[in-house]
Amino acid sequence: MVENQVAAIADHTGANVILLSGGRNDGLRESTIKRCHVRCIAGLEYDDVTAQKSPNFHWDHDLQSRGRLLAKAIADELADAGCELDQTILHWHNHSLGKNAAAPIAIEVLASEYGFRTLLQLHDFAEDFRPENYVKLIHAAQASDTEPVNRYLYPINSMIRYATLTSGDADLLRHVGIPAAKIDVLPNGVQLPAGERPDATDALNKIRAAAQLPADSSWCVYPVRGIRRKNVGEFMLLSRWMPDNMYSGLTLPPTTPIERASYERWKHLGSKLAPRTVFDAGTFDGISFLDNLAASSFILSTSAAEGFGMAFLEPWLANRGVVARRLPHVTDDFGRAGVKLNRLYDAVWIPGSTEWIAECRKETQQIFDQAWQSLATRLDTTFALQWNDPPEHLSGQAIDFAQLTTNRQIEVLKRLSNDQGFDQATQTINSMLVESLQAPFDAITLRANRDQIATAYSLQTTADRLIQTYQQLTNQATAVDSVHNQQPDHNKSLVEAICHQRPFFPCRVETEIA
Repeated sequence: MVENQVAAIADHTGANVILLSGGRNDGLRESTIKRCHVRCIAGLEYDDVTAQKSPNFHWDHDLQSRGRLLAKAIADELADAGCELDQTILHWHNHSLGKNAAAPIAIEVLASEYGFRTLLQLHDFAEDFRPENYVKLIHAAQASDTEPVNRYLYPINSMIRYATLTSGDADLLRHVGIPAAKIDVLPNGVQLPAGERPDATDALNKIRAAAQLPADSSWCVYPVRGIRRKNVGEFMLLSRWMPDNMYSGLTLPPTTPIERASYERWKHLGSKLAPRTVFDAGTFDGISFLDNLAASSFILSTSAAEGFGMAFLEPWLANRGVVARRLPHVTDDFGRAGVKLNRLYDAVWIPGSTEWIAECRKETQQIFDQAWQSLATRLDTTFALQWNDPPEHLSGQAIDFAQLTTNRQIEVLKRLSNDQGFDQATQTINSMLVESLQAPFDAITLRANRDQIATAYSLQTTADRLIQTYQQLTNQATAVDSVHNQQPDHNKSLVEAICHQRPFFPCRVETEIA
């Protein structure tokens, strides 16, 4: 996302772009580096990375001093780069996720004391089923003397404006008292990587050779890094319902220990329970992302949570349709933008007895409670952290696969593999989804979505939105601000709002990998 914004600003505005980071820039494209000035400030690094390098580091140690030092380092770096205060906007990404506990303090100092106009853009929330991050932020709010946590994370100031990727996330900010007039929705720009578009037949033959697939096989790809929230067990289940000759690839392995352990578990089970899955499909020598798209009959996404949902849009630019789990707080925006996503599904229904379903629901409730139990003594008792139990299947005799704990998902996959009658009954109750996985996309829909996305989410459109937001921030900072002294609502919690509005999927908080 940052790279698309750099491209949009540099190519369509001519503005000078300086990219500040903690130093881990290996993933930046060469084209991005050419468009901007990349500078390193050690204090911007994630706390866990800093802790690995400095054994005596404690993320909450003298947090106020850390925040002020970080603010000074940023101000000094920008002054050294020749940035004039009235011509500079600081555009922060994900300041409130809990990766760097000093960042919110630095932001407050830079805006209030240095006078920098600041745009805070949120992709994800610590409150969105990231309990470890959120507990850390509660500690940080206490350590920095800015408790309660909403005041620490979401300051209201004439020099600060907010942006989200989706209108659903903008609603969450309004829930805690951020004025609607200070919030903009800035969706990602969408474009395919530069380069010649591969021929579909040539790309498919390359995949067949690299993955050692049959000569008559077809291909479907899930183009993600296989972290827990990507719901890998469901990807394996759906691979079983593809056409008989179709193989399904998941492109990239995770890098962090907990995510890697989860991924390797699924990879091990895949050969036995979903034999037409192919893991690490994006790491084959000579196979590019564009090759994987071109070779695919369609693109699959089983993700349980997204900040924006690039996988819902990007494939259409390569004339490839998308079958995906519906995430309303993300996908509703796409529909309003004119994109026709008519192969989204709301659940993968697993039939079972009343007793079995009751046991599964009880286990999911327990996982939810365990995930948030560390907040029990730190949140006001008015915060109702209750699992939003989703609607049942009309028959009352089925439960959504993604609502199951990981052990239950494995149990279902084993039964599907060993019990043909159960597999057939499960396909029958999910007949519309099975049909979506097997029917080709029509050319009219492919062309219409390609053209709509190319316009609504182009880099030019992204640049226009950014410029408008920057202008609003400039006007806001120079105008008399009627809400300057307003504070976020301390009696409302985003944890509570998210738990109430969005489904809970146990795969997201799995910590013990069997």
